[in-house]
Amino acid sequence: MALLNQIKPMILKNLGNKSKGGVSIVVGVLTPNGTSVSGYGNISKANTTKVNGDSIFDIGSITKTFTTALLADMLKRGLVKLDDPVEKYLPPNVKVPTYHNGGHNIALEDLAAHTSGLRDPPAKLIDNHTYPTQQIFNYISHAQLASEPGVHYSYSNLGMGLLGYVLSLKAGVPYGELVKDRILNVLGMDSTGIAMNSTQVTSPLPDTLKSRLAKGHLGGREVSLSFLPEVIQPAGALYSSANDLLKYLSANMGLIHTKINDILQDTHLIRHERQTIANSSITKSLQAVYVGLDWLILTNFATEILNHSGEIDGYTSFIEFNPTKQIGVVVLCSCDEKDAPLENWQDVVTLPMLHSSGIIQ
Repeated sequence: MALLNQIKPMILKNLGNKSKGGVSIVVGVLTPNGTSVSGYGNISKANTTKVNGDSIFDIGSITKTFTTALLADMLKRGLVKLDDPVEKYLPPNVKVPTYHNGGHNIALEDLAAHTSGLRDPPAKLIDNHTYPTQQIFNYISHAQLASEPGVHYSYSNLGMGLLGYVLSLKAGVPYGELVKDRILNVLGMDSTGIAMNSTQVTSPLPDTLKSRLAKGHLGGREVSLSFLPEVIQPAGALYSSANDLLKYLSANMGLIHTKINDILQDTHLIRHERQTIANSSITKSLQAVYVGLDWLILTNFATEILNHSGEIDGYTSFIEFNPTKQIGVVVLCSCDEKDAPLENWQDVVTLPMLHSSGIIQ
């Protein structure tokens, strides 16, 4: 596929060919004519198997798009409403802040569109595994909002994590099981899941997937999967493979017809304007940038593309699709964001996606 051939050299150039030094990367492209996946580098130093479409990577914040799909699913089932205050679903001892101690409460839609005003907790709180849920509840109860809910876009891991957490409370099952039942099983995403419970990473991966885990790299050394507190897991705890994410993009693009296509489409609707991405060569091709239910929506008013990136210790990831041209791209890397800056990925992938006519052959 011409698009894959075009973006592969640019991505490898931005990586500085670090795949030769242990870092691995998988690139997948989806069009109505099929898929193409290429892998560079090995699973790990100890496992010299070349990575491919079935290799497992931590996908970090791409998890958030699954969380908002769960929200859309529960909206469809009539279990929640977008304007429901989040405190409706939290234990009574959790005091959810309001802006200047009054006015608009934080609603579920505010969490999903990153307009809640909630600031992320300090890293030392996220890294403390002793009683993370209660500590984060204490943080929320004493937090001051950065802005009035529903007014300003400000990306929040805490907000999205809290959204997934309250949805799991409402459903009565852990977040990981809810994602599996409502999304993963429907799409046959058997290489996607969460390898942690409320207090620890329970195992590197299920035994059937361990040999396919691409070891992450941080500061030049291999690292294991990171732990996230239970309340933050819906913001970034999923692992996946390029082949699984191509299934996910195919459903988002309507190339396959499933019982969840409608809820995925609901997550694509523009909810709020966002400021144009700064310091990027793609800005000259854009007229506006919006946010849906977590998805970033970039448009020049002739073409619309949706994307999401992920970063967690040792891994970076990026997915993007053009719903009109029906082109999707997945990039997974066992590297730190410093090795492969996400703005570079957006440059090399988004520009061809915005100007895709003539690229696909």
